[in-house]
Amino acid sequence: MIKGVLIGFGIMIVLALIPIVHIAGIPFGPFIGGYFGISAANDSQGSPGRKAMVFGVWTGLLMLVVLAVAAGIANAVSGVSPILLWGGVWLFTFYYGSMSGLGAWYSGLKSRS
Repeated sequence: MIKGVLIGFGIMIVLALIPIVHIAGIPFGPFIGGYFGISAANDSQGSPGRKAMVFGVWTGLLMLVVLAVAAGIANAVSGVSPILLWGGVWLFTFYYGSMSGLGAWYSGLKSRS
């Protein structure tokens, strides 16, 4: 499962870094990463919904670490309100986790039919 999450995370980062693609890559990157990343995580048993939920939780935890480090640096460097920064960390962690889970779920359901 971890291999698939890292592949999905890598896809999200690559889509965010490409100059023209990042306009659509940042909001849709987690879904695309989940769609392709879950195919590498075929070692777990269970329904597509359960696999997608576990995949989304792992992706969300990975993004929580990245966003918390970025928020900590931004809090130390700038005078932005900590409530705004940490609210954004919570919001984007939930967004990335849920969208990658939805992409993984769609991929699992599509492969079953």
